[in-house]
Amino acid sequence: MRHTNALRIQNHLLRLSSLTLIALGFSLDTRILTAQESPPAIGGMWSTTVTAIEHPDWTVEDLFACNCTSETYDHLRELLLPENDHMSALEIQEAVRDYNRLAIRNLYTQEQIDYLAIYDHADDPSIQCEYFGVFRTILHNDPILIEQNQDQIIIRPEDLAADRVVYMDGRGHPENGPLTAIGHSIGWYEGSTLVIDTANISASIAEDALNIHNADNARTIERYTLSEDGKRLHGQFTLIDPVMFQEPLVLERTRIFTPEVNLIDAPCESISGEM
Repeated sequence: MRHTNALRIQNHLLRLSSLTLIALGFSLDTRILTAQESPPAIGGMWSTTVTAIEHPDWTVEDLFACNCTSETYDHLRELLLPENDHMSALEIQEAVRDYNRLAIRNLYTQEQIDYLAIYDHADDPSIQCEYFGVFRTILHNDPILIEQNQDQIIIRPEDLAADRVVYMDGRGHPENGPLTAIGHSIGWYEGSTLVIDTANISASIAEDALNIHNADNARTIERYTLSEDGKRLHGQFTLIDPVMFQEPLVLERTRIFTPEVNLIDAPCESISGEM
């Protein structure tokens, strides 16, 4: 699979190199922010390179993006310098993956290390068709549909990622509220950025590909910043969990506006392998 993705990246890089200034002839998108518009218009369908790698608006850096730390992105930029032109797309992809995993592992507490030593992937709740917890839902790479309303925002993902309700009416988190896998989310705007604060979260798999887990009462702050042309949504995700991480884990990834995409909810048996 990694070889296939790398080949797709390589082919797309060739297409990017052939683009000309003809692309500047596009009509202005109605989503472009003006000084008078507030809050940012983030409603709609947003995709990552995992499902929309052929989209012409990705940058070269985007093509190698992941749920990465800022240090990993710095390393990626170094790999994309001319002196590294001898590296293939697959080699760059694997170097980024390895660097990112090490950067995350360096933040593990002994509790996380001990837990991973005995964790059996066969115990993944999604195998039994249980929906993902909030962290795994946030970091899921499939498309998301954002429904933006004044008092609340609904984020709808695909597959076993869970629908989320973000309260935008100024309420706080319930005191002594029950812990759930999806937690309790409140949000507000800071200029062109939507900020989401989620608390009251129960222990769960935080991200299966990165093999990270969260403890009870972990917390997350998400920041989604809309680009000036309204076509890119940069996400920054901060996981605050002193039980599992020595310091907050901060990951980033950009999504692109893809109104032509529809959500696909595959039956659970095709995900889990059950019949």
